Amino acid sequence: MTKPPTPRSHCRVPVSCFLYYLGEGLVGTGKVCDLSVKGWRIDGDKPVTVGMKLTLRVFLPDEPKAIDIEGVIVQWVHERVFGLEIVNMNATAEARIQQFVESMLKTSGSSRVA
Repeated sequence: MTKPPTPRSHCRVPVSCFLYYLGEGLVGTGKVCDLSVKGWRIDGDKPVTVGMKLTLRVFLPDEPKAIDIEGVIVQWVHERVFGLEIVNMNATAEARIQQFVESMLKTSGSSRVA
């Protein structure tokens, strides 16, 4: 069952980058379709369920080092696409994601909040 969408307060940017997601006996790979500091939309190869806790390893474009994020919860699922809420992220990872989102917003000339 999916939850109804709630308003978001963080800027979300479209992106295409590779990630691994792990949790509850699951190892999947996928593509980040859009992201913000607090929420992401993923197209994955392994099924997940709402409420599942995941750990991510994401590879941002033009970044040499992956970002690991441990506090992630699946919020909604539609076939292979699912939404994630970041509930716990270390300060270094958060700073890298924030810097990436800000650079994408400057490049696109947008301040899209989604």
